[in-house]
Amino acid sequence: KVGLRKKGFFGSQDTERPSLKIKLNLFDRGLSIDGLTSLTFNNNKQDRSLMSQFMGYAFFDAAGSPGSRCSYAKVTVNGKNLGIYSHVETARSQLLEREFGNTDGALYEGTVVDFFPNWEKSFELKVGDPDSGLKHLSNIINALNEADGNSLVGESATGKAWVPVHGRFDETWVSPGFDDSSWRDVANAGGYEHGEGYESYFSAKDDFEDEMHGKASSLYLRLPFQLDDLTSITPGKIVLRTRCDDGFIAYLNGQEIARHNAPENPNWQSNASNATDDRVNYAMSSSDLSNHIDKFKKGRNLLAVHALNRTVSSTDFLLQADLQTGDFNLEQGIWKWVDKKAFYTFWTIEGLLSFWDGYSGNRNNFFVYVNPATDKLHFMPWGADCLFEKHSPLGVDPASPRSVRTVGRLAHKLYQIPQVRKEYARRMKALMDELWNEETLLKETERIETMLRPHLSESQRKNVDFSAIRKFIRNRRADIEKEIQADDMPIWNHPPSEPPVIGSN
Repeated sequence: KVGLRKKGFFGSQDTERPSLKIKLNLFDRGLSIDGLTSLTFNNNKQDRSLMSQFMGYAFFDAAGSPGSRCSYAKVTVNGKNLGIYSHVETARSQLLEREFGNTDGALYEGTVVDFFPNWEKSFELKVGDPDSGLKHLSNIINALNEADGNSLVGESATGKAWVPVHGRFDETWVSPGFDDSSWRDVANAGGYEHGEGYESYFSAKDDFEDEMHGKASSLYLRLPFQLDDLTSITPGKIVLRTRCDDGFIAYLNGQEIARHNAPENPNWQSNASNATDDRVNYAMSSSDLSNHIDKFKKGRNLLAVHALNRTVSSTDFLLQADLQTGDFNLEQGIWKWVDKKAFYTFWTIEGLLSFWDGYSGNRNNFFVYVNPATDKLHFMPWGADCLFEKHSPLGVDPASPRSVRTVGRLAHKLYQIPQVRKEYARRMKALMDELWNEETLLKETERIETMLRPHLSESQRKNVDFSAIRKFIRNRRADIEKEIQADDMPIWNHPPSEPPVIGSN
C-alpha cells in the first residue's frame, strides 16, 4: 500500500494521462526502492518528442551540473496503457548525498519565483533548516538590490551638443579646452523619436529630429563635471552608464574609454556599425572603467560622447550618458553566495538547450541547494519537458537573444556586466565543443525512438513527433554562433518584472 496523487502545474495537467507522484513510505515508513521513498512520473504532455527530459537531464549530468536522474516508465492503470512517462528522480536527500556529499543544507523548489525583495519565503522548502536557508536567499536578494551609485553627470548636467556639418573639429572637439560656446545647451542626452518609444528619455531641448532625421547620423555631446576628491575613483567603483541607439564612442578628458557599435576610425559622417534594438534601451547599460581611472583628474573633467545612428533615415536616435561611482562589484556580491562555476554551467546549459520554462527563461522549474560544505547556492533543473525548442510560447520578446535567457533576475543582473557576457560566450563555446556532438545526439534520438515506439499509448501514437528535436539538434550550433560576436554576447538589458502571484498570500 502506497500513496498516489496527481501532480503537475499548468502545462502538464491532464485528466486522461496525469503526471503522478507515488510516496512509497506513506503507510509503511520503512518502504523504499534502492533508497528512494518517492517516485515521480511526468506525462511529457508539453514534449511531443518524449525525449526532452531524458536527454536534457543526461546533458546536465554529462556537463557536471547537479540534478535528477531520469529514465522511462510504461504506466498501466487498471489494465489501461497510459503509455510512456519520464521517471524523474525526486530531489531529496539521496540526490543531495550523491551530488554534494551531504544532506544537511537547505533545499528549495522554485515554481514561478525569483530573487526579488520580500520573495524569499515564496521558495518552497523541501529539506533543511528554514532559518539558515531563508537567510541565504535574503543575502542573494540584497546583493542584487545593490543601489545605483552616485552620479557625476546625471540628468541635471549642463552639457553642449552639436550635429556636425563638417570635419574641421574631428581632431579637437573631445579636448577639455575646446571652445563649445556656440553649441546647443543640453542635459546628458540627445535624440529624436519619429514615432513612439524614446520620447521619455530626453526633453524638448535635447530633441535633434530637425537637425538629424534624413540629414545626419552623428551627434557630438560634451558633458563637463567637477571632481574635488579622487578617492571615489577606484577600480570596480566607477562605471559609464548609457542608453544608445545605435552606437557611441566615449572619451574622458580627450582619451577613449568605451565604445559600442562604432567604426574603427570615426569622423563627422560616421554611422553606427550595427543597429541596436529599441528594447535594449529599456534599462541603461554599464561599462566598467576600472582600466581608465588614471584619466580622471582633480578639478574640471570632460566626458565627450560621439553618438552614432545606423543611417540618416532612421526613425529614431538616442544617446543618454552618465558616470557613476559606488560599490559596483556586483559579481563579488553574487559569487559570495552563489557558486560561480556551477551557475555558469547551469545557465549556459539552459541557454544551449533552450530551456524556456526554466530559471533563466521563466523563473520556474528549478531547485536551489545551499551546500553547507561551501556555503554557496547551487541551481538544479526540474520539469525539463520543454527543452530543445528554439522559441518560447510564453510571449517572450522575439528580439531577445536565443542563446541566452535573462528573464531570471540573477541571470539578468549578471548579463549586464560586460565581462560576464564575455565569460558566458567563452563557456558556451566550450560547452558546444565538448558536448554538442550532433552525430552522437542524433543517434541517441534514433535509439530512444526504437525503444519507445512499441509502448506508446494510443494518444501518444497520434501526437508524437520525433522530427522537431532532430531539427533543433542540427541547427542549434549555427543559431548560437550567429549571436556570439567574436568573444562577446549581444547586449540585452530588458529588465524582468516580478513573477505573477498565483493564489493568495
